[in-house]
Amino acid sequence: MAKISMELLQAEQNSWRLMDNALKSADGKSISFGRYMNDKYKMNSDELSNEVNESMAMLMLLKNHVQEIK
Repeated sequence: MAKISMELLQAEQNSWRLMDNALKSADGKSISFGRYMNDKYKMNSDELSNEVNESMAMLMLLKNHVQEIK
């Protein structure tokens, strides 16, 4: 299971939001944050990939994929 830092997760969320807003403004089609992260980081989580709610995807990522840097 892929592990990422909290800082990377926050940067990816901000990046995804910019992309999502730009696509919505251009009447384009975006993918959910969960699918975006699952595909980009090969997290192998069908549950994450199928989650359409950004907040729930963040919770899943925090619970299962964020590791503390020591």
